[in-house]
Amino acid sequence: CYNDFVVIGDRKVKTKYSVKKIIKFENFSYVLLNIPRVDLECDELNNVFCYDTQGNIVWQIDNSLPPCVKSKEQIPYIDLEIIDGLLYATDFWGRRFLVERTTGKLLD
Repeated sequence: CYNDFVVIGDRKVKTKYSVKKIIKFENFSYVLLNIPRVDLECDELNNVFCYDTQGNIVWQIDNSLPPCVKSKEQIPYIDLEIIDGLLYATDFWGRRFLVERTTGKLLD
């Protein structure tokens, strides 16, 4: 685990919770926050963020699950991966979602 900040370029960016994982790919940094045992609200459920090279937030992962997902219950994400140039986020139940890298929208 990292502290509750990330360093992107020469900028230190504060995060709400500790950083679990950072993936730097092309011109973006994808950040997964570690969620403690707290009430789960929007920021806790959508704990993946994208920053540009200057440390500006580009997006927070989309709040709505894809239509093909049967269980619409949202739970925090526990892993991020880049596979063949595609960004995937995996939640606590092991559901892996393809994430649009420029918008944070869940594609499937």
